[in-house]
Amino acid sequence: MLESPLHEHHLLRYTVLIENTPLRGSSQTAIVWFFDENNKKVSIHKFGVVSREEIYEMIDKGERISLRNAYVKDFSLSDYRTSKGLDDHAYIKLMDFVAKKTFFDCDITTDFSYAEFEGTKALFDSAIFGNGNTNFSNCNFNHGEVSFKRTKFGSGSTTFKSVKFGDGAISFSGSNFGTGNLNFVDVDFSNGNVDFKNTYFGDGTVDFKFARFSNGDISFERASFGKGKKDFKNVEFGGGRIDFKRIDFNDGDVSFEGVEFGDGKVSFRNSIFGKGHKSFEQADFAQGEAQFDQADFGSGSVSFKKCRAAQISFKGCPLNCYIDLRLAECLIVDLSNTIIRDIVDLIPEDNTVVIKAMKLVDVRILGRLFVDWRANRVFGLVYNQEKTSLFQKGEQFRILKENFRNNGQYEDEDAAYLEFKRCESKANLEAALAAGKKNALWAYPTYYFQKYVFDHIGRYATAPTRVLANVFIAVMAFSGIYYCATEIDQKIGMVATTLPNKLSHLHEFSNDVYFSFITFFTIGYGDYFPEGYLKGVSAFEGFTGVFLMSYFTVAFVRKILR
Repeated sequence: MLESPLHEHHLLRYTVLIENTPLRGSSQTAIVWFFDENNKKVSIHKFGVVSREEIYEMIDKGERISLRNAYVKDFSLSDYRTSKGLDDHAYIKLMDFVAKKTFFDCDITTDFSYAEFEGTKALFDSAIFGNGNTNFSNCNFNHGEVSFKRTKFGSGSTTFKSVKFGDGAISFSGSNFGTGNLNFVDVDFSNGNVDFKNTYFGDGTVDFKFARFSNGDISFERASFGKGKKDFKNVEFGGGRIDFKRIDFNDGDVSFEGVEFGDGKVSFRNSIFGKGHKSFEQADFAQGEAQFDQADFGSGSVSFKKCRAAQISFKGCPLNCYIDLRLAECLIVDLSNTIIRDIVDLIPEDNTVVIKAMKLVDVRILGRLFVDWRANRVFGLVYNQEKTSLFQKGEQFRILKENFRNNGQYEDEDAAYLEFKRCESKANLEAALAAGKKNALWAYPTYYFQKYVFDHIGRYATAPTRVLANVFIAVMAFSGIYYCATEIDQKIGMVATTLPNKLSHLHEFSNDVYFSFITFFTIGYGDYFPEGYLKGVSAFEGFTGVFLMSYFTVAFVRKILR
């Protein structure tokens, strides 16, 4: 009856009545009524009353402290130190502390500051901390098990600042930190596994700055946050698995700036971000993989500027906001199956963007992908992919070609289109050969014909100057054929009557060049004409001229119209 309403309502609403009736070894009973947001009574629970003086006496004797199902009012180790004349920062030893289903109520603060928990465990499972502040700052939990499972905190601030945990398991699974601010600044989680699964982190600011995790696994799976700022700036994660899957970050800024994630795999898969700025600037994923597959980044902006990682995956993400992907270094960026509705920016400004490969398989660009062919080495971004086929590489170049056209990057568009056609041609060759060895009889000639005529001569109509260069080469090549034919006494044909009968070799070659030009451009003055088999050569040259000039016209007009 008790646990359900406490987790449904983040603001803790309750009233307490103390009766002088014994319960569970206590001389008094605390009856606590819990209410919903409409002040409707939803549950009632009874606790045995344990005074703080009784706990202080257990501390003095060094006894194990068990407060199961107890009601404790105004517990304060600061007051205990004052009563004993101890220094404000003196550690107080608590032996095998157990406070399962205990209600810590207070007018101002429940204070466990500078507590040193000794023994094999420190258990606060299903405990309730009232609406005052809760202070665990500078505690030392040593190496025992620490459990705050299903613990409920009220409306005050909660601080675990500078706490030191040991190598035992640490669990806040299912806890609810209420509506106040939450402080885990400078916490040392040591080597134990850390579990924040299904935790609600409160409506206030959540601050993990400079916290340190070591080799244990860390899980925030299915955790949820309020609308306050979520600050993980400069956190150091160790080599264990890091799990941020299925988290609801709600609205508000989220900062993982300068975080060191270690060599383990980091997963934000299926997490939901709301309104606000999301920063992973200068985050270092080391040699690990950062997985954001199917995450929803909400609105606002997301920055990975100067981030380092072995691999970052955004597969299946709806990218509805500005994404800064100007990473300092990354081997693979995977944008497969994403929908880019806003802007994804990779163009370097004040830093070099070093990305070895970037997958754009089945990407739909409804917004803009800002990438520069040269500055981002786009050629390598696609060809360095190890597990994509030529068809897939070609399709990615086609996507980039369309994106460059929309962005007005026409030179980059031509480069992407050229690689698209090359991949398509090679892929068709491979597909034909895979379908049957006999297909080689037509597949290879078709491939090499396309490679020379469409690619080599004019780069698929993207290089008009290259077509012109091939025009000159073709004219001179045919001139050489005519000249060689003359040398072996197979002359071009009748000459104009004004020409002398005997010509020098230089003069003969100039006539061959002249005839080649008028034939290539299909002018046909009639002063020279071929005889014999050179008629066929001349006819072929005329066809070549018509083809190349048409090719040039298409390429030139394409450039001019853009």
